[in-house]
Amino acid sequence: MSRTANHIANNTANNAADRTGRRRRIAVVAMIATAAIMALSATACSESGSQESSSTTLPSTCAPTALLDCARQSVLAPYTPASATVATGTPISLGMINQENTVAGSFPELSLAVKAGIEFINKEMGGVKGRPLSLEVCNTEFSAEGSTNCAQKFVQQKVPAVLGGIDVFGNGIDTLAQNGIPYVGGIPVSSQSFSAPNSFQWSGGSQSAAVAFAWYAAEQLHAKKVSIVYGEFGSIAASAEMGRKVLDDRGVSVQMVPYPVMSTDLSPAINAAASSGPDAIFILAADSGCKGGFDGIASLGIEVASFYVGACAAPGIISQVDASRTNGAYFNVEGPIMGDPPIPDNQLYSGVISKYGNGLDPVGAGTVTFRALMNLYAILEQINGDITPAAITAALEATVDAPNFAGHPYTCNHRQFEGLPAVCSPQQILARIEDRKLSQITDWIDVGAIYKG
Repeated sequence: MSRTANHIANNTANNAADRTGRRRRIAVVAMIATAAIMALSATACSESGSQESSSTTLPSTCAPTALLDCARQSVLAPYTPASATVATGTPISLGMINQENTVAGSFPELSLAVKAGIEFINKEMGGVKGRPLSLEVCNTEFSAEGSTNCAQKFVQQKVPAVLGGIDVFGNGIDTLAQNGIPYVGGIPVSSQSFSAPNSFQWSGGSQSAAVAFAWYAAEQLHAKKVSIVYGEFGSIAASAEMGRKVLDDRGVSVQMVPYPVMSTDLSPAINAAASSGPDAIFILAADSGCKGGFDGIASLGIEVASFYVGACAAPGIISQVDASRTNGAYFNVEGPIMGDPPIPDNQLYSGVISKYGNGLDPVGAGTVTFRALMNLYAILEQINGDITPAAITAALEATVDAPNFAGHPYTCNHRQFEGLPAVCSPQQILARIEDRKLSQITDWIDVGAIYKG
């Protein structure tokens, strides 16, 4: 082969390698973006309270010396002792899979909230029938191999259950399933977290949000045309398709407008969405995409009902946008909005984090993993006999409208949402914002029943 031919061949190989590298980097970035979207969605889906207008700031908290008083008013009332009781028996070991300390995204607040909850259970609630809980957190380091390695570690340790944080790849859930170990809660991102038979989730994710938006737009706003603007990747695209199905079933004309998932400028997508003259626009974005959505619709000067995932109502995002650009926007939440009087579950959460959270901000995605821990704690308290993976799984699968910490009563029979069998409580609430204050505008929406039709 001539030097020229060699040069051409080498360039071709290098270009191919570059393209492969770029594709891999794009895939990784997209996964990170999806993880961040889900984390942020969970962050803003945790406020609870009455239907009265309220701010999105931190709810009232229990005093550090009065946590048990709050617990007696919460869903933990049946397990709350008369006075603070320290657990002293043989520990019950739990695992937790989470992504932390990586440049690809770090979510330590998810494990910190669980650690705070375990301290409260061990130091004040008397543990599980006198036995303290212990926790080991395993970091996936944002890799499929890391996810599997974490699960294998917990299989070897023979833990009865593994709590979820964020695991983009979800391979570990498969490993746990092969060994009959339940994967409990967290922020569902991977397909396994939504569908594996051993996965039990208390968040409906962006899929449930899209269904709630579609139902409200069609049934309450009587929309005839809807445009759905969505990040073109994984579960976000799947959410958009679920919203479209609900609208199609109700005879609503739908325009689908995808955009690159990492884009912060949504103007081109919103321009396209507005071109059909819709009655409503869904913006399935989070983080910087929220502001892009608010700004894009305001810049067009169109009067249209706009729907955003709950993450976009987070104080840190709303404060970056002029109030006039958010007024009238709709959001999904996964708990009643905080009002007066505040809901005891949320007061208890804030108090526990204040006392045991080592500086953790109570306003954040930790609400979701804290909820999972408290629901698991209640299940462990109900088990008569040995606490085993099989016993926990059977107890969860037998739940029917069980009390859910700061959420809708849950049923883990794998039939609450067609296509998402791991979701135990997909129900959503919708809220509307005016002058930076959210007001609850619906009761619980049974998105599983709506999607099934």
